[in-house]
Amino acid sequence: MRIAALFKKEAFMLYSIPKTGMLSSAQNSLSPDSKSKSMFSELLVFLLVAFICSFAMGMIESIALSVVMMLDPSYHTLYGEMMQSGAVDTDALMSYMDTFLLNLPSEIYIVFLASSGLYILASLIYCVKLEKRRAFSMGFNKKGILPEYFLGLGVGAVMIAIPALICFITGCVKFSFNSSASPLTLVLFFLAFVLQGMGEEVLFRGYLMTSLCRRHNEWVAIIVSALMFAVFHVPNASFSIIAFVNILLFGIFAGVFMLKRGSIWAVGAIHTAWNYLQGNIFGISVSGNPKFTSLFNATNSDFGAILSGGDFGLEGGLGATVLLLVALLLALMMPPKKSELDPDY
Repeated sequence: MRIAALFKKEAFMLYSIPKTGMLSSAQNSLSPDSKSKSMFSELLVFLLVAFICSFAMGMIESIALSVVMMLDPSYHTLYGEMMQSGAVDTDALMSYMDTFLLNLPSEIYIVFLASSGLYILASLIYCVKLEKRRAFSMGFNKKGILPEYFLGLGVGAVMIAIPALICFITGCVKFSFNSSASPLTLVLFFLAFVLQGMGEEVLFRGYLMTSLCRRHNEWVAIIVSALMFAVFHVPNASFSIIAFVNILLFGIFAGVFMLKRGSIWAVGAIHTAWNYLQGNIFGISVSGNPKFTSLFNATNSDFGAILSGGDFGLEGGLGATVLLLVALLLALMMPPKKSELDPDY
């Protein structure tokens, strides 16, 4: 009986989510007359906010692509030929666009990634101005920002290094040093990934998860926000069932980690470290995106795609699945940050 009771107690401790000041602030911001708002309506509003952000990001990306195209001699050659003939050669134009998009300079993705900062802006505007919440309730804790952020960078680095090491040891991914990688480009990519990683975490955890926590059980909020996070990656190239499971697991891990730390800084940094090291250090595709300028070049072997994730990247492989299951268990076992606990809890 003692063993059963102890097991039940340990299981409850793993399941229990502590009440931090961040979570209490989010829940206390909800007026009594709005507690009946359905999850469906909350998700519709979230999708609207996300759509507006995505549209604005698409506009930025279109402008960036247009600038690059205007600098391409092949475009001016084709344009000149069509002007001379007085007719639009649709086939030639489509052929050019296919070649152009397949050969975009890696640096253009710095702009694409940095545009994710709009997620931060839109989420703050909606939560602070419309939901009448403090930015603190979204995880923007002013205390110990740098220690939290560096903690996240370290955790994220270890998390992505383990599946990469597994792939290297098993031989399913081979690495070679890239001597032509520009240090400045690598630095700019890191800064862009800072915005990209934090942007997605603010949107899915800082906004959606904490908003759902105001009316629903914390675990419901964690899982629903993680599901939405995974669904948003479905259009990515080379997406798979394993990729969906892994991104879902990462979302659940990030939700638990954030609620226990009582701030968003660490999970934003984990997200950044995972993507940056995978794409710009190891040279592996990040969630199906084209490969970026990287310190190493990664080549997938003819075997082991189920472990490495193949063209989707490590998130699409079983190596990451094992890592994320262990990371989630450790996050559940991790004690909450005492300084962030609600004194009334």
